[in-house]
Amino acid sequence: MDYAEMVSQIMAAEQGAKALAEEARERREQAQADLERDVAAMRESYMDRARNRLETVQHTEERAAQEALEKLDQRLDNVMRAVESSYEKNKERWVDTLFSMIVGVQP
Repeated sequence: MDYAEMVSQIMAAEQGAKALAEEARERREQAQADLERDVAAMRESYMDRARNRLETVQHTEERAAQEALEKLDQRLDNVMRAVESSYEKNKERWVDTLFSMIVGVQP
C-alpha cells in the first residue's frame, strides 16, 4: 500500500467518522425533541385530568352545600312553625304575665 492510498483510506475513514458523528448528533437532537414533545403531552394530559377532577370535586361540594342549606332551611321552617304554634297557644298568658311584670302586679 502506497502513501496516497493510505492517505485516501485515512480521509475516507475520517469522512465516515464525521458522517457517523453527524448522524449521532441528529439522532440525539431528534431524541431530545421527541422527549420534549412527550413531556409536554404528559403535562397537558395531567393538567386535563386535574381540571376534570377539580370540576368533579367542585360540583360535588356545591351539591353538598346546597343539600346542607336545604336541610337548614327545613329546620328553620320547623322551628318557626313550633314558635308560632307556641305563641298561638300561649299568647294570652304571656301578655298577662308581661303586663303584670311591667306594672308590678302579681297574677
